[in-house]
Amino acid sequence: MTYREGLRAVTGNGEYIDDLPSPPGTLHMAILRSPYPHAVVRKIDVSEVRRRGGVAYTSEDLLRVVKAPFPNALGLPIDYYPFAVGKARYFGEPLAVVLADDVYKAVDLLDYVEVDLEPLEPVVTIDDALRGRALVHEKLGSNVAMRKNMKFGDVEGFFKAADDVVRLEFKFPKHTAMPLEPYGVLASWRGDELYLTANFQGPMLYVYFIARALGLSTAQLHIKTPRDIGGSFGIKYSIYPYAVLAAASSRLAGRPVKWVETRQENLVASSSNGERRGYVELALRRDGRITAVRYHFIEDVGAYLRPPEPGALFRIHGNLNGAYDIKAIEADYTVVFTNKSPTGLNRGYGGPQFYFALERAVEEAARRLGLDPLEFRIRNLVREFPVTVGSQKFYETPTGGLYPAQDYVTVVKALEPEYRRWQEEKRRGRRVGVGIAVVVEPSGTNLGYVDVALDAEKRKYPHSGAGEYVTVSVDPNGVVEVFVNATNEGLGHETALAEVVARELGVKPEDVKVVFQTDTDKLWALSSGSYSSRFAPVVISAAIEACRRLKEKVMLLGAHYLKARRVAYSDGYVVDLDRPERRIDLKRIASAVHWDPGGLPEGMEGGLVATAYFQPPTVRAPVGDRVNSSAAYAIQAHLAVVELGDEGIKLVRYVVAHDAGRIIKRELLDGQLHGGIHHGVAMALYEELRYGPDGTPKSLLLDTYGTPTLAEFVDVDVGLIHFETPAVYLPSGAYGAGEGPVMGAPAAVANAVSDLLGVPINELPVRLEALI
Repeated sequence: MTYREGLRAVTGNGEYIDDLPSPPGTLHMAILRSPYPHAVVRKIDVSEVRRRGGVAYTSEDLLRVVKAPFPNALGLPIDYYPFAVGKARYFGEPLAVVLADDVYKAVDLLDYVEVDLEPLEPVVTIDDALRGRALVHEKLGSNVAMRKNMKFGDVEGFFKAADDVVRLEFKFPKHTAMPLEPYGVLASWRGDELYLTANFQGPMLYVYFIARALGLSTAQLHIKTPRDIGGSFGIKYSIYPYAVLAAASSRLAGRPVKWVETRQENLVASSSNGERRGYVELALRRDGRITAVRYHFIEDVGAYLRPPEPGALFRIHGNLNGAYDIKAIEADYTVVFTNKSPTGLNRGYGGPQFYFALERAVEEAARRLGLDPLEFRIRNLVREFPVTVGSQKFYETPTGGLYPAQDYVTVVKALEPEYRRWQEEKRRGRRVGVGIAVVVEPSGTNLGYVDVALDAEKRKYPHSGAGEYVTVSVDPNGVVEVFVNATNEGLGHETALAEVVARELGVKPEDVKVVFQTDTDKLWALSSGSYSSRFAPVVISAAIEACRRLKEKVMLLGAHYLKARRVAYSDGYVVDLDRPERRIDLKRIASAVHWDPGGLPEGMEGGLVATAYFQPPTVRAPVGDRVNSSAAYAIQAHLAVVELGDEGIKLVRYVVAHDAGRIIKRELLDGQLHGGIHHGVAMALYEELRYGPDGTPKSLLLDTYGTPTLAEFVDVDVGLIHFETPAVYLPSGAYGAGEGPVMGAPAAVANAVSDLLGVPINELPVRLEALI
């Protein structure tokens, strides 16, 4: 079957935010941003802009429309608006907007905005934040947003009894997701109702945030996405402040407003992961077993606590033991504010930095004990799955995660031939290093994980959102339509859904129309959207359930039309079991239902449509500090080989062995794995959002950010080893796979460089000049 989205992309027929026709009278928005990371806003004068024919608004104007700040997950007294109010708290924070009929005129008119700012001492580093000499938020009285300590199992007892303890300090940098398409918003009003088109990731919590900020009922808000989105990797979750900014400007101007972010704006003021530093301690037995682990993490969330932060620390809460059978865990977390751009979702949300810390510590522990790093990992892997939910076996982690049964040992051992081969190359004198990382990839986020950031007594309501609605219908011509309220980010979801639904209903994929697009005027759930690798375990499961419900009605109709007592559904036909030669196909049934609803059996409603909501059965609200933070978990083992040449360190070989459950479509799975590997390698060797000592961003262009080109990857030999253990508790049988590579690659590459140079690599990106 043709890759539907791919064909649109390569033939230039995609529909992205800037492709949409603008309504008549649309004004284009340009944003004046703060040139200081921390400054009091004394005065902003836009009169000259207005004199020259432009439209301009300051925070004073915009606050006539924006009624409330955005909420934060910790309930802190912080006023976060889409623009600076009183003072700017990060370089690039919006100060004012200029609107004009032409985007270039709007940008030119920014020069005529007069601004009086009083620079303040910036809070640039985590150490600055902890010292508290300058405060990002005076109301809070501190730069510390959260301190939380959690213990699971007898941590003190295991560490006291340990034969050895390994401690590894680390630092993971701030970096962005770098989607091909940056943010874009088109806002217009019809009376008191707001119509927004933007490249959101899905309805999710946007509806609540935007409506609350503008003082609207959610019934007054209509959000759509274009048919296609040029990537996100999580970053477009954080577009909603700009949606409010455009909506407020449109309300004041009385005309539609359009804004498309530039690449420099994206680098400076868009969402990113937060810098994380701290240490990991492993309690070790002499026989090479890890008995307990301690995490001490300090997270820099930037200037504001933007929901779902501090989620980066908790999204992987259910899998804090990684792939290892570790009996006790302590997690000590501190979250701080700095005068940097706010943080948010980024591919693998919280996973790359977590596994970098854990897998580097595991590597150093193997060396301390004099054990082979691969053998040391295999010795500690999860092997038993003693918990039963329904008919599925699970391993329950100390923090509440439920790992479905897989053969971890076989998956990890699949790397051994490559591992030994490259070790031999090294012994023969080739300047290579070999690194291993083993990760458990969580997929299908349980939104309740964010609650763990709060003490149990402070949680107002239980949360366990992870489900999805899918609607399947059949038109009078027998064409099947599938609707999912999410966004098409180029991941092949249309193609995969068409094939799955076609198999379930016994029709041709060409007869299945897939609408994978956000539209809040249609059915959606709080957890709806494209994120956290939820498509395979959750969305496809909901689609299968919807197909099965539809087939039940089709069989009742088939029995009616065939006048049969017993029927079955097979390959698109309802078959009379007593007289198998008599059968009726789905198209004929659909035609009869639509053309003659008056002829239906009494009590049966017309139409052929079924909607299913699938909530993974393992997902529940947190109990205390324990939560199964994802619907599914899958094992991945990574091997990286780096070589030292005249031009520095180069990746020459990368292998992933994994078990993602049932493989829905191999070509798309392979593409996800390749993309995730490259994304994670870029984190390890190239990319970083750097800041000067005064808090000014230094990564203003692609080359200064460090983004690699295809040239850096064209010679990398990538190998994929697939295992397939279908999940019993998910109708799709599938787990996520696209975020695991970006979680494992930074650690695997760092371990390879450490093996190559014989020095610990505790900070990314790897900078050769600092190591030799």
